[in-house]
Amino acid sequence: MKFHLPGRFGSLMPDRAQVIVEWGCVLDQIELDLQLALSSAHGPLSGPREIWDPPADLPPMPAEVVDRVRNLVKQQGELLLQLESSRRKIRRHLQYLDANAAKGMTSGPLFIDIQS
Repeated sequence: MKFHLPGRFGSLMPDRAQVIVEWGCVLDQIELDLQLALSSAHGPLSGPREIWDPPADLPPMPAEVVDRVRNLVKQQGELLLQLESSRRKIRRHLQYLDANAAKGMTSGPLFIDIQS
């Protein structure tokens, strides 16, 4: 990381362009993970590619990436709503299966395919 001395304070600060690049890399990773989650929300369940930990040394967020971050937060919220809806549907299906199993409906076939 490159540093420069801003103004009269003389403290070392990361170069602004470098900060934007670092944030861009982090946001690229989050966007990729979000797209994978969105694409698998209706398909087979799969775990994350890897466990993600936020970088401990990430500098403060520059103004140049704020809109991108807001968009990601919005997309993550939409995904959470979609996953919650799917979870409720699955819960209803499982409750239906449990109720039918309690009635003994799983002990044999309910329908016979006569067209095969």
